[in-house]
Amino acid sequence: MIILFQTLFSLFALFAIISVLGKKRSGLLSTGGTVFWILFWLLAVVFVWWPSSTVILANFFGIGRGSDLVLYVSLAVVFYLLFKISVKLESLNRDLTKVTRDKTLK
Repeated sequence: MIILFQTLFSLFALFAIISVLGKKRSGLLSTGGTVFWILFWLLAVVFVWWPSSTVILANFFGIGRGSDLVLYVSLAVVFYLLFKISVKLESLNRDLTKVTRDKTLK
């Protein structure tokens, strides 16, 4: 059963990487974002096919279980991305306010 999950997850990751490359080609994703997401999906595939690698990595960092390491890193990435989205929304809000104010004054 695990082989089925690993295969399906790998196919999903391949689809995600193709989608990332498509977004890059259309100019919707920066080079840094493209590299981040491709590395993310490749690393996810490695962890799905070799789950013991998370234990080795967790032990290196002094964390007891590999699943804990994955959880901690995932939370950190999610909060970082939420922070970036929040900053971007504030920037867009300021730009929209400025455009609206300038248009109203004309």
